[in-house]
Amino acid sequence: MSCNNYVRRTAVSGDIAAIKALFCLARDFMAEQGNPQWQDGYPYDDVVQNFVSGGNFRILEIGGKVAAVYSVFDSDGEYDDIEGRWLTDGEDGKNKNYLAVHTLAVSPLFRGQGLAKGAFKEGEEEAKASGKASIRMDTHIKNLPMQKLLASRGFTYCGTIKSRGEGAFICFEKVLV
Repeated sequence: MSCNNYVRRTAVSGDIAAIKALFCLARDFMAEQGNPQWQDGYPYDDVVQNFVSGGNFRILEIGGKVAAVYSVFDSDGEYDDIEGRWLTDGEDGKNKNYLAVHTLAVSPLFRGQGLAKGAFKEGEEEAKASGKASIRMDTHIKNLPMQKLLASRGFTYCGTIKSRGEGAFICFEKVLV
């Protein structure tokens, strides 16, 4: 089933409660899948607040409900220390011309309707509109649904990083130009 009737918008402070609730449900879903990602409470309340106030969260909304959320950043310093190699990094240094997509979660009410794919489609369009060469993302090595989604969207495995001081995060990149 494909869901194309969402509205994408930047999150506002009035969305914080819905975003936090969605992340709680996402943590439960990941735990059920045997994925330890976010089980320490991440994204923490201050992270949610900072991402909203910084204009980094995007909402996919259906019928006035927060159906999915994800964040975007012009770069991610943790990506500089990859054990491996990004597709768009040159021999002479690190490429900063990418959009990092993070913290994707879909409401259980809308799961299976293509919203995660929609989030990546929207992220790619945002990256292209701002002249980015690629889009990058990482996920926990045990987050198999996300890995499958990334492969289906044309992302390539590039290596591993430590995220928030923890290991076992694998990195993917999709070249846009």
